[in-house]
Amino acid sequence: MESTNLPEQWKKFHSHVELFKGPLHEKDEEIKVTYLLLWVGDKGREISNTWADMTADDRKKLGPHYKQFKDYVQPKLNPIFARFKFNNCVQGAQPVEQFITQLRVLAEDCKYGVGVKDEMIRDRNVFGASSQKVREQLITEGEKLTLDKAIQIAQSYEYSQEQLKTLSTQQDTAAVHQVNHHAILNFSFLLSFYSFIFGIARTYKNM
Repeated sequence: MESTNLPEQWKKFHSHVELFKGPLHEKDEEIKVTYLLLWVGDKGREISNTWADMTADDRKKLGPHYKQFKDYVQPKLNPIFARFKFNNCVQGAQPVEQFITQLRVLAEDCKYGVGVKDEMIRDRNVFGASSQKVREQLITEGEKLTLDKAIQIAQSYEYSQEQLKTLSTQQDTAAVHQVNHHAILNFSFLLSFYSFIFGIARTYKNM
């Protein structure tokens, strides 16, 4: 619970705890609550001790604990700063799938209205794309561009670049093999030529 961005850290922690695999998978929920309170540390247990309105039955369940912890950190969320981070996110070297996932995560804290989130992610994908060619193609689509289509266009471009890279590598390899083959032929020719010259020289010497 000691973090400068409690909502983001809680989301990551919650995702980790929800796994509850391995030896804890078959444990009773009350036992899992005990592990949860162990994992949140001293600060987390201090916070849970302030929940006077939580019933004895709720204290044995994970759901009420998740809700209480989320309510504790959520007021600290600043949607203005979240939108700043979202609007400055760029693709960089990561593939478009990872970029879109990153945008979806950031958009969760921006409190965009229903139906607006996908449009914001679409627009950020356009302006944050690492390829100028992709940006030009996305902008050309205009109002017909949807988030799914924007992802498809970016993916198609990435796949084509990978294919071109593979073809270029194969062509370079073939060119090297061809050069080596010519070098071997030239060496064999020179070797045969010099052998012929030396043979003639020896013949004249023995005459």
